Amino acid sequence: MRKLWAATVMAAAALTSAPRPAEACGGFFCGRQPVDQTAERILFATNQDGSVTMVTQIQYAGAAPDFAWVVPLAEVPAVESLAVFPQLALTALDTATGPQFQWPNDPSCYSSFPQFGGSGPTAGGTDDGDVTVHIREEVGPYDVAVVESTDPTALVGWLRDNNFRVNDAMVPYIRIYTSEGMKFLALRLQPDAAVTDIQPFRFTLPSGSPSIPIRLTAIAAEPEMGITVMILGDRRYGPANWPDVEIDDNQIVWSANQWPLQTNWTALVARGVDEAGGRGFVTEMSGPTTSIAEQVRNTMTSDEDQLAARDALLPLLEGNATITRLYTRLSPEEMTVDPIFRRTDGPVVSNTRLLQRYVEDRDLCVGAPGAEAAGAASPCDFAACGAGGLCRVVEGADGAQPVAACACVPGTTARTTLDPSGRPTVTCQDLRMSFLNPGDRALPDAPPLADPCATFDCGANGECVPMNMTPTCRCSTGYVAVGTMAADGSRTTTCVLPDEPVPASFYDRRVPQLPDSLPGGRPVDVPPPAVAAASGGCNAGGHAGSAVGLSGVLLGLLVAARRRRRS
Repeated sequence: MRKLWAATVMAAAALTSAPRPAEACGGFFCGRQPVDQTAERILFATNQDGSVTMVTQIQYAGAAPDFAWVVPLAEVPAVESLAVFPQLALTALDTATGPQFQWPNDPSCYSSFPQFGGSGPTAGGTDDGDVTVHIREEVGPYDVAVVESTDPTALVGWLRDNNFRVNDAMVPYIRIYTSEGMKFLALRLQPDAAVTDIQPFRFTLPSGSPSIPIRLTAIAAEPEMGITVMILGDRRYGPANWPDVEIDDNQIVWSANQWPLQTNWTALVARGVDEAGGRGFVTEMSGPTTSIAEQVRNTMTSDEDQLAARDALLPLLEGNATITRLYTRLSPEEMTVDPIFRRTDGPVVSNTRLLQRYVEDRDLCVGAPGAEAAGAASPCDFAACGAGGLCRVVEGADGAQPVAACACVPGTTARTTLDPSGRPTVTCQDLRMSFLNPGDRALPDAPPLADPCATFDCGANGECVPMNMTPTCRCSTGYVAVGTMAADGSRTTTCVLPDEPVPASFYDRRVPQLPDSLPGGRPVDVPPPAVAAASGGCNAGGHAGSAVGLSGVLLGLLVAARRRRRS
């Protein structure tokens, strides 16, 4: 199935490939895995002249001629700053600043742990009808343009005429940014470039605070999408127009019988953001850059990729005294407000967290003397069903271990996706956020889209609903959706009965209205609840929280023709 996919500016690129031999690995760039393998990543570095350098990560799966990437900017970037950035440098900085978890300080637990061993730039602005072309040049594998227009129709027409793919669902969102006077940075692959040539992209804006124009991402973002922001500056940074979300480390659940170590950190972040109304960042780390810069500087290797990563990253670290790492998880219906970041006061935040043996009166050291099997972590501890979801445990297929499944409030549907560790999971997605549906045309001259539900089976107690041309399942009352992934990578979603019933009151909850200022996708007719819903939403653990969140962020616009399997 080919479809147009609007994803984030920082779409998560594939992580580094198979580990290099130890003798070829240069210290800082040795293989540690990021905490969230599916997160979007962006790096800001503030400069002494007031400018801000931005590095964004791009992921794409599809044909090279179909790739295009568009992001709104407040200013025209410095033409000499446009460059590709080594993926290895961005991944290594991500892993160095990500959460690190230490075993509980309890020797009696240890017996339960598993054993493991181009051409010149053109700048200054040219007039192309009603569109001003500020920059047009070749940068690495990319054909790069920075354009501006007060007429969104003319701007979209120019992008399409120059082979930057923009579908009709994106036009209203582009109109929003055009009315705000924004410019647009657009990338596409050069004719002789391959998809394997795609790299993170770097550019510098003359002034302003770090910010992420993310409203466009709602067009087709994955539900519960992780977003990692790293900011290099002279002091700590935090969100200016979003709340700081704090996570109690004493709530971190971990699995004693699994390696690599599994914690519910990312699920806690998802629930914390949902309880904050779908808008917020957790500060995962903030402190001096000195030790990180020293590790990068002392990297001893003859590997060309690692040397290039060192040379790209070191000047950014040496030019800034502090690094701050922020993390959030959002769904499309929450992507309504662009986050802005500013200098802030606050203590050093270590990215090292000590796990506890006892969490909510449960002994997580299963197998240790005195520990009971009932203390084991539940699959729902690690799941995030979204603000409109409720987690329940179901038996695994063919006698496998129990797994997490999700009940979804009316107006939402269950979609199988990948959790931060790369495992299949289910999240409840707002039905209104489907912008490409069967019968639509991805582009004006394209054939009508086929129905992806034609060959997809949700089981006897579920109905398949296409969401942006991906099959999802709307389960009958009392049933929950469980997701699986086959060896070939194809995903299934099935509606089954949970081990513990879903409360009838759960189905009286509703997702909130979308802001009038943002165009929605398809209209959805949801009947009013039978009784007045109590205030509060449902998090993955089934506890009451805030109302189902609708705020969010838009990380730019990646337009990509993408092939997906339908079953």
